[in-house]
Amino acid sequence: MNTPLFFKSTLALTVAFTGIINLSNAEELTDSYYKNQKLFSTRPSEKKSLNVITRFGPVGMGLDLIKPTFTIQIRNIEEGSPAALTGKLKKGQIIESINGEKLADIDPRMQLAQIIGKAEASDGILKFDIKGENEPVIVKLPVLGTYSKTWPLDCPKSEKIIHHFAEYLSKPDADMGQFGMGALFLLSTGDDKYLPAVKKWAYSVGDSGYAWALGYGGPTLCEYYLRTGDQEILPKIQKWVDLAVEGQYLDGWAGRGGVPSVTYGKGHLNAASTGVVTFLLLAKECGVDVPENSLQGALRHHFRYAGRGGNPYGDDRPEVGFVDNGKNGILAFTMAAAAALDPEGEKSIYAAARDVCAMQSFYTTSFMLHGHTGGGIGELWRSPAMGLIKDKYPNQYRDFMDSRKWHYELSRRWDGSFGILGGAGYDKINWGTGYGLAYTVPRKTLRLTGAKPTKFSKQFKLPKSPWGREADDAFVTLDAVPFEEGKQQDLSSETLAKDSSMQFIRWFHSAKKQPSDAEIWKYLHHRSHNIRYIAASKILGINSGYIGWRAAGGELRPELFAKALRSDSPRVRRAMFAALSETLRKENPEGLLTKEVFDLMIESLKNSEESWYVKDAALSVIGLAEADWVAPHADMLISFLKHEEAWLRSGALYALTPIVADPRTYKKVIPAVGELIRTNQRSSVTLGMQAPLITKINAAEPEVQKLAKSVLKETFTDYAGKKSAPGGQDISSTLDAHLEYIAGSLADVPGGLDVLYIIARDRYPDEILPYKEFFLNAAPEQFGPELKKAITPIIKNELIPAYVGKNRRK
Repeated sequence: MNTPLFFKSTLALTVAFTGIINLSNAEELTDSYYKNQKLFSTRPSEKKSLNVITRFGPVGMGLDLIKPTFTIQIRNIEEGSPAALTGKLKKGQIIESINGEKLADIDPRMQLAQIIGKAEASDGILKFDIKGENEPVIVKLPVLGTYSKTWPLDCPKSEKIIHHFAEYLSKPDADMGQFGMGALFLLSTGDDKYLPAVKKWAYSVGDSGYAWALGYGGPTLCEYYLRTGDQEILPKIQKWVDLAVEGQYLDGWAGRGGVPSVTYGKGHLNAASTGVVTFLLLAKECGVDVPENSLQGALRHHFRYAGRGGNPYGDDRPEVGFVDNGKNGILAFTMAAAAALDPEGEKSIYAAARDVCAMQSFYTTSFMLHGHTGGGIGELWRSPAMGLIKDKYPNQYRDFMDSRKWHYELSRRWDGSFGILGGAGYDKINWGTGYGLAYTVPRKTLRLTGAKPTKFSKQFKLPKSPWGREADDAFVTLDAVPFEEGKQQDLSSETLAKDSSMQFIRWFHSAKKQPSDAEIWKYLHHRSHNIRYIAASKILGINSGYIGWRAAGGELRPELFAKALRSDSPRVRRAMFAALSETLRKENPEGLLTKEVFDLMIESLKNSEESWYVKDAALSVIGLAEADWVAPHADMLISFLKHEEAWLRSGALYALTPIVADPRTYKKVIPAVGELIRTNQRSSVTLGMQAPLITKINAAEPEVQKLAKSVLKETFTDYAGKKSAPGGQDISSTLDAHLEYIAGSLADVPGGLDVLYIIARDRYPDEILPYKEFFLNAAPEQFGPELKKAITPIIKNELIPAYVGKNRRK
């Protein structure tokens, strides 16, 4: 199959429905060290000979935990730190005890944090018993007191930590951190004494079109203006808005400008892109000119990720799983900006979307420090986002903060700054400047965190709901799904120890004891999208991504399956349809996809009031059905190729696969598919569709292949792609990539190479053999007489000398 490298990807369409739950570092430990429950997947493993703790909090040293478990060895001493001031501690020394304590029974990170907490609450003294030394080494920490029960609010220790950090950032030579996150922290303190330091940053920061800079620094500029009304900063905000519009591509942004390979986020990087939407919303509140189409397109595009799984890596469907790397957290702040801007405020759908994104922090935190680039950026947004729902969900907020207290303690540095402990490339001061927000978000001093509009705010009416049908609004609620009798489970007492992702997965997929039907049904009605999906998979006998596909003890529960398919709730239907699609795609057990089930999918598509997100899953099931069932609905499915939502256009391509070459339907399906490809600009719509469609066509009658060849020729010659985005960005690379994709499809159709040779030669007259890889990889029988005559001299006289002779070993 001639899939261009530009379009190769490990993700096919239905990966959106996969239960991706990575427990590779969360195995059950069988040795005797841990005596209590294990909350976090990244805890030090007693099976390893070396575990690294890069920072022992404000003490100023790094530690290696070595065998026998867990022996403490000094890894490094930070210059200027309390540890360094002793003059007696050095790399390689073995610490036998600290204040008489040896590591035992619990997560050693938690115990080390508790040791710091006890010292700071009393005299600040830490006594290190060093192997081979007669006297303990004394380290003196500042006395901060203890955390109150309501910390970080009404808490003297938290106040001191915030003050020390703010003073550190206010120094004349202070680094405000990556993209000015330190300035945002200073604003979040609510103390005007730090405004001069923020002003200095705001006036000095340079202009950048990178989404990282716009999405992280832009909101800080806007919050500064909304606090002060400083007119001098408005031109800079406007300039940054213009740069954002210029770099916008298909309603989102790449991380470092430009449009990268579509296999790298399909042109987007949501960890950066999401923050740009936050910036545009706040810029609109500042009163600068934000083009309506740019703002509304970006808002709609990112809003649809809220409550529907995880904010994905790039221009994809939402992800299923609990390793979100903070992307849901940053989306919570985007929705907070929208709620702050909309006059309906807390009654708006954006406030609901904010809350459902923030609550993901609770369920994902047991997989903290997992994710791309080490997971540190996940902690940067996970903790502050949880602060957005402190008042509405106080039990979960308190349990979250108290259970993660150890990480804040060990992430603190001796000079008052923060890193992000264990966060790989983010365990640095310039990224740690954002981690302090975990202490200040509950103060509600920023527009993003709940402050009231200022006299400089310009409010604006946003769409009541920017995406989907009314049924789609159900996905942005934190209420559990009502049962059929109208009852609703109370989730207010959920705890990390029982209900966060790792704990839930372990017991739900235990090989020893399977959950009952009642338990599965309860979790199918949970508020978490991903938990609902896991419950739906369990109904089909699937253990999603943990023990294995249809693991021991898994069995189909037909009564629950039938009830879930016919549920009144779009949230339940989506979970069941998506789990069904994934099961059929991977295993296709006989008798699971019956005509009755298929008809339910069709009924869903025909229902004008049905949720778009449910229809998306229904299309993925239809694409796995028999052609005889699909053919009568060809016209209806073809209509989805023109749907305004890209997910449904892509889903329609998949649904039409069974009948693309069917004698009853190919004459209308192939031209309709060709027209979608001809006008499509999103790789996410067509990526992964080439192989199944062409495979069907290649197995069909010659007249089918002839039509496909003709349509693909027209698709190539009349492709409607553009060389620049609406904002002026050069996207000619994506134009070439889409043409290469079409060329690859044409090359795979019988007789298509001959057509490709002619039309590509005309389009690229200066190239000897455009798309040469397709010809070099083709079997000789794919060449027609005319092509053989034309291409043989090129291969012999040009390509062989260039690619073989040049590389021949001397």
